[in-house]
Amino acid sequence: MHCKHLDAKGMCTGKYQGYACIKKQCPSQREAMACEFRERSGDYCRKYNRFGCVGKESCTSLADYLEAVSEDEEQTT
Repeated sequence: MHCKHLDAKGMCTGKYQGYACIKKQCPSQREAMACEFRERSGDYCRKYNRFGCVGKESCTSLADYLEAVSEDEEQTT
């Protein structure tokens, strides 16, 4: 899962600001693991054919998905 709240060093900039990624304690991570489109063998979304989950809130339409992806790219540059 690609969390939009992680900075380039893997530190959480969201609700748990300042800590490293909390993975299984994170509601977004649990949600991604339960997603019907998640490939069980890895972190791959079958709906949009990409690695990393964009989150349930971004998975309602292709436009929302593309917006989430562009936000992620902006954060990594």
